[in-house]
Amino acid sequence: MRYLIPIAGMLALPGAAPAAAQPLAVTWTIERPNSLRGGDQVQLAFERRSGSDRSMWSNSYRVSELPGLSAAQLGGARQPVRFALVRDAGRLDCAGTAGSWRGEGSCSFTTDPAFADYLQARGIGRPSTEQAFTLALSRVNRGLIDAMASIGYVRPTVSQLVSMAVHGVSGDYVRGLAATGYRLKSAEDLVSFKIHGVDVDYLRELAAIGPQFRQLSASDVVSMRIHGVRPEYVREIAAIGPQFGSIQAKDLVSFRIHGVRPEMVRAYAALRGGAFRADDIVSMGIHGVRAEHINEFAALGYRGLTGEQLVQLRIHGVNPDYVRDLQQNGMTRLSADELVRLRQAGFRPDRR
Repeated sequence: MRYLIPIAGMLALPGAAPAAAQPLAVTWTIERPNSLRGGDQVQLAFERRSGSDRSMWSNSYRVSELPGLSAAQLGGARQPVRFALVRDAGRLDCAGTAGSWRGEGSCSFTTDPAFADYLQARGIGRPSTEQAFTLALSRVNRGLIDAMASIGYVRPTVSQLVSMAVHGVSGDYVRGLAATGYRLKSAEDLVSFKIHGVDVDYLRELAAIGPQFRQLSASDVVSMRIHGVRPEYVREIAAIGPQFGSIQAKDLVSFRIHGVRPEMVRAYAALRGGAFRADDIVSMGIHGVRAEHINEFAALGYRGLTGEQLVQLRIHGVNPDYVRDLQQNGMTRLSADELVRLRQAGFRPDRR
C-alpha cells in the first residue's frame, strides 16, 4: 500500500532552491498491521519536514528491501536498529529503535549523483535534494525515463517528473498505456490519466466494446472517467442496436451526468424503431422519463412518440394512468399535444 499525504505545501518545485539547499529532516515509523500479518512485509512511513512544509509517505515493504534490518530484530525485544532504503534517485540511511513489530527513528537522505547526471544528460535537468527525495520514495527510476523516450513522449522537466512521481506514474504504466494504443502527448496527460483513475484495464475494456472506443482522445477518456462512464454502461448502451455503434464519448458523458439509464434508452429505441437523437435522450433523462412510461404508452397505442413529446408529457403530468382513464371514457385517438392541452386545462376523466 502506498500513501502520500501532503501537509501544508508538500513539494518544493523549481524556484524553491533555497529551501532545497537545507538539510532534510526525515523521521520514520514502522509497524506490521493485521493486513500484513503472516508474511515478511511491514508498513514503513517517512515524514519529511522542511521549514513549514511537511509530507508523509507510507508504503508496504518486504523486510529484505531494507538492508540492515531483519524480521528477528523487528519481532524481538526493543533494541537499536539501522537500515537503508536505496533507490535510483538516492538513499535513506535510518537509525532508531524497534521491537514487537513497531519502531521509529530518523534518517539522512543522500542524492545519487549518477542519477542526477543521467537526468541532466537527457535534458531533463538536475533535481534538488527535495525533488530527489520525492523521486526516490516514489520509486521513479531509469525505466520510466527510458519508457517515455522509447514511446516518443515530450521530454519531461524535473518538476513534471516529480508530479508524475507523486501520482504514481511508472514505467509499467506508460508501457501499458502504449500497448492499448495510447501514446499520450505529455507528462501532464499521463498525470491527468493517473489522477482520474484511467488504467490499462479500463482502456482495454472500452476497446473490446467496439472500434469507436479504441482511439478516444485523452480528454474524452478523462471526461468519461470523471463522470463515471464505466465500460459496463457503455457496453449496455452499445448493445441496444446498430444505431448506437457510432455514439460519441461526449454523448455518453451527457447520458451519465443526466441519469440516463440503459433500460430507458432500450425502450425508446424499440419505440422509435431505430432512429434517435442524443439530445432527446439527454432531455428525457433530465426530466425523469422512465422505461416503464415508454412501454406503457406504447401498450396504449402511442408507438410513434418522439423524445420531445415524451418529455412534454412528463413535464405536464400526463402519465399512462391518465391516458388509460381517457381511453376508458371513449377518448381513444388523442394526439400527444391534445393530451397535454387537456391536462393543462385541468380536465379529469370520470373513472369507471
